Formats: sequence, C-alpha cells, structure tokens
Amino acid sequence: MECDFCFEDSVFSETRERAAQRGQSYTAKQCEPQWFHGGLSSDDVVEVHTILKFRADLSYRQEDFEKAFKEYSECSALIPPGNNAMKRDVQESQARCLIHLGRPKEALEITQMLTKGVSNTDHLTGVLHLQATIHNHLGNLQEEVSCLQQLIALHPFNPHFWICLAECYMSLFLAISNCKEPSQSSHRFSLCPPRSLGAQRCMKDIARTIDCSVCRDDNLLPRHCNASDSSLTIYTSEEQLLTWSCTSFIRARLLLQFIQPQHASFVLENNLKTQELIEGLLEKVGLLEEQKMLIVEVMGEDLLVERTKEEGQTDIKTTQTLNSFIMTTDTDFKVRWFQKITSLGSQSVV
Repeated sequence: MECDFCFEDSVFSETRERAAQRGQSYTAKQCEPQWFHGGLSSDDVVEVHTILKFRADLSYRQEDFEKAFKEYSECSALIPPGNNAMKRDVQESQARCLIHLGRPKEALEITQMLTKGVSNTDHLTGVLHLQATIHNHLGNLQEEVSCLQQLIALHPFNPHFWICLAECYMSLFLAISNCKEPSQSSHRFSLCPPRSLGAQRCMKDIARTIDCSVCRDDNLLPRHCNASDSSLTIYTSEEQLLTWSCTSFIRARLLLQFIQPQHASFVLENNLKTQELIEGLLEKVGLLEEQKMLIVEVMGEDLLVERTKEEGQTDIKTTQTLNSFIMTTDTDFKVRWFQKITSLGSQSVV
C-alpha cells in the first residue's frame, strides 16, 4: 500500500534566527500632587472635564460642598452626550452635594432624571441608595423603607441594607409611640454612632419608649393621635413595627456571622462590634430566647452553604438587565420575609 505524502520544502529548511526587536522606550507621565489645580490650557475636552472632575472630588472630600457642586456642574456641561457613565457619576455627585447644602428636593429631582436612564441593576442600585439617603435626610421614613426594600430585593445578602431597614422600622416605632408624625420627628434611630446626616436617637431611648408602651392597654396608635394622617395609617401597630425591626436586625446579624470567616483586621473588628450592638439592642427590647430562635430559623433558611453560589460568599457581584428584575411592593416584601414570623403576633415582643 502506497501513501502519497507531499511536504513543503520549507519544512526541511533551517529556521532563520530572528533578531530581537527592542521595544520603544516608554516614560511614564509623572504628576505632581494636586496637578489638576493648574490652568485649563488644554484643547482636549476630555482632559478638561477630567480635571474639573478631580477638582470637584477633592472639594467634596474637603467638605466644601458649594465649591464642589459648582465644579461638578462645570464638568457636566463639558461631558459628551455619549459618555453616559461619566454623566451619571457627576449627576450623582451633584445630588450628594445638594443634600449637604440643605437642598434635598433638588437632589431628588436629579435622582428622577437618573431613574430614566437606568438600564441595569447596578444603575438601579445606585439610584435607590441615593434616594434612600435623600429620604433619610428629609425624614421621609416610609419612602426610605420603600427604597431599602427594593435594595434588599436586589441584594438580599447585604447586611448594611438590612440594618438600615431595621433602623427605619425602629424609627417609625419610636415616632408612633411618642405620637409624632414620622416626617416631623427630629431624630432618627441609629444602631451605630451618629452619621454625618441628621441627628440620631441613641439605643437607650428604646427601653424608655417600650416601658411606656407596655403600660398602655393596647399597642395600637393612641386615640389622641390623628389616625387619619396618611403617614401613620400604614403603620398602626407598634408591636408589628418592633417585630419587623428585630427581625431585620437578626437577619443582618446572621449575614455578618456568615461572612465573618472572610474578614480580618479592622473589617473583622467592625463586624464583631456590629454584632455586639445588635445583641445589645435585642436585650433592651426584651425579645425572648424562643422568639429569637424562631426568627433565626426563618431568616436563615437561605443561608445554607449549598444554596449559595460559592461557599462563604453571599453577595456576589452581578449585573443584570432590568428585564430580569421585578420591582417588589411593600406587601410582597412582607410576605416574602415576615409572613412566617406572624406566630409572634400572639406573643408580645415587648
């Protein structure tokens, strides 16, 4: 049997040695500290709006919000129409400046413009987080609750969002217990030390408020309060609000415990400190041990290792189109997370 093979002559020829080509020398550009404070002499529009952005960021860092807002506005005017990422970044920065300048309503208008350009879950997360911050500053607790519910629907394994939601429910509980409009309350409860925006209510106020509410015959809104007010009609049961708050705090603590093995150094220290604060709050509330166990069991159902995408990893970075996300309602959220806790209804958490 004969096989005809045909080889190119080049296969048997000696390989030629190629001379090594030296690459062109490259000298990295060296910038002096705060180099962007020089004159705007460049004809490159991209470089000009980048310089303005750096200037504005530094002014914001130095808490000169008036100057930062002006520089962000100048930068925004130079951004090309197609550069949506930079445009969104600058608009969000403008909104945050307006919050600090005491102009939250104008900041809210900017978020409405940002909402129109939302195309994925990352954009939506940024807008919702900004809106929650604005409503926090305005004292609109119900609107803040709504934003946080949407954020949790997007990121159910984020302990920060759960803590913020628990703080909102506790603030509503304290406002109704003291027979005040939530929007008119000058303080907002915070688990941690005071934030930069607004005065915060310390945890020690809880025990006093709970003691007063226990003395009443029922846990409903006092008769001398105006129950027709729209901001109070949704939340009329103090016991219910307190239960939701405790449940959210316990969920946050479970998440912190779940990711604790990944933490070290000051991150681990902050994690443990937050868990300690939550435990201290639950003790002040007077939650019974069997009630804690029930809530832990319900709120930890989805925290089994085999049900997460990676062991020990709970909030994996994913960007999805909005077609795959359905905005949750207040009712849907409570059915999803709080319905199984209704057995606590016959047992007062206070």
